[in-house]
Amino acid sequence: MRLEGLSSIITGGGRGIGRAISLAFAREGADVAIIAKSDLKSAETTADQVSRLGRRAIPILADVTKKDSVEKMVQTARTRFGKIDVLVNNAGMNIRTPLEKVSEEDWDKVVAVNLKSVYLCSVAVVNEMIRLRKGNIINITGASAHRCYAENGAFGPSKAAVINLTKQMAVEWAKYGIRVNEVSPGPTMTSPTEFTVKDEEIRNRIAKIPLGRVGQPEEIADAVLFLASDESKYITGQSIIVDGGSVHTWYLYP
Repeated sequence: MRLEGLSSIITGGGRGIGRAISLAFAREGADVAIIAKSDLKSAETTADQVSRLGRRAIPILADVTKKDSVEKMVQTARTRFGKIDVLVNNAGMNIRTPLEKVSEEDWDKVVAVNLKSVYLCSVAVVNEMIRLRKGNIINITGASAHRCYAENGAFGPSKAAVINLTKQMAVEWAKYGIRVNEVSPGPTMTSPTEFTVKDEEIRNRIAKIPLGRVGQPEEIADAVLFLASDESKYITGQSIIVDGGSVHTWYLYP
């Protein structure tokens, strides 16, 4: 029960990596506010699974790219739990397009979800954490924040910016006892059909991953759980790449 007595908010917590994180936190004793932008059913399903593990859970609809919505989300979680100890900024999106074909609208949309939301959600919880003189923020980026994945639109640049933001928040808020770190997943099986398509290029890339496979959401959640626990209490401003070594091979063209 490494997170016993803690209260958490997990954006994008209803599906994939977010769901795995929500359940990992619950198993270790944390209450969880599960945030979804539109798919309330997925958040409710995950909340039900958290409740079965004996923890309190709240499914919340919120647009994490809008300040008013974020502040309402945080207030709802604080009212229910009494405090916020851990924030996981997991919400993200991608529109795969060569740079010269990315529309201004798509660029703004991806940057808003991947970068702006991290800023808005973190600032919305930080005053509560400052009051408690402790807190933990964990940002989910991606291995492509460290290595260029061509024709991937605004995803890599926006996630790379989150790494810099993570470091800035870590330095500025350390004096309040707040730690800020980030986890960079590599190729991850977030749906039953992902990476199973008959795509020769994808098969070739997977074959070149040093550990020989794509990751599972639970393996990403394990790294997030480590950062959320006291086992990492002297770690802040750092990145953990969880990718089976693919950062060295996946991003190289055949």
